[in-house]
Amino acid sequence: MALPTNYRWISVGKIKILNRNRSPEGAPPYELMDLINALRGSQEQSGGKREYQRQTRLMWCHPISDRDQYYCVLAQVGDRDVSDTAWYDFETDKTRDSGKRDTEGAHYCAHILIRKRPDASGRHLLLLEKVPGINFSSLKAHFNWILNRATPKTFDVDEEEKTYWGKSEIDGFQSKTLQQAMTSGTILDLQLIGHEAQEQGQDEADLIRETSRQIKWDVRRQVDAEGARRLLRLGFDKVRGWTDVEANSKELLVRLQSDEGQVKTVEVAIGDGNLDEVTQEALENAFMLNEKVSDFELPLTQNYENIRDDMVTKLVEKAIELEEA
Repeated sequence: MALPTNYRWISVGKIKILNRNRSPEGAPPYELMDLINALRGSQEQSGGKREYQRQTRLMWCHPISDRDQYYCVLAQVGDRDVSDTAWYDFETDKTRDSGKRDTEGAHYCAHILIRKRPDASGRHLLLLEKVPGINFSSLKAHFNWILNRATPKTFDVDEEEKTYWGKSEIDGFQSKTLQQAMTSGTILDLQLIGHEAQEQGQDEADLIRETSRQIKWDVRRQVDAEGARRLLRLGFDKVRGWTDVEANSKELLVRLQSDEGQVKTVEVAIGDGNLDEVTQEALENAFMLNEKVSDFELPLTQNYENIRDDMVTKLVEKAIELEEA
């Protein structure tokens, strides 16, 4: 997968470092600094790269930079199971393969920005540059692998020294309510979907046991708060009217496009009770939208030799913007 040279999408999340299950009761908690120290220590050891997916991928984190209120980590992944790259020449109208060797694979790098100060629940804001193979799931697995290999902490229980380890948890950062997302971007359409269970099959072999009905309402415009409320009410009212469709199979999907061009589909819970209350509750629900950084003077590359200061600057600006929202 080729990456653009002038922008990156950024996943926004929260990370928390805590004691693993079965740690001694009352033991001092693991903290973000323990993870940073473990990551730094892993680079000083042989075998600091984690193999996974049947030894076809490697992940490591290096270098690590202290940037005032943030840590910046360069996560790197090697993917052996990628096809050779084909290049098209716009001047000669010819295509050539790059010539990947059997021992080679793709190399991707991603900047990770982590705020040092945690929020009230002990979670730290985390911004991750989106590239193939590096996401919240693979990052969490790598951090837990690192913490498990690090020197454990100890705690005395009844005059006996017990060892214990830390773990990480990473969740998506919910930066807007659905109402804010619906009123700040463009609503493309609403999709109403219901699945009808059939007592008898819809074909001669009695194989098709479920049929679907779907309605799509094109909107393709920006709306104000009252317009967002009215659209959801119409959707809820229509789907609730499908009496021959089981309640747990009814779906209301809202497809949105942000000012920066990102399209995202969110499923809105139908809910029971008063229509106005259900609509208001849906509008107040959290909606996660990926962020974007762009306008780089130097082209972005698939892998980096070191942490790029221009990327860190843009990530810090985005972090401040999110926390002030």
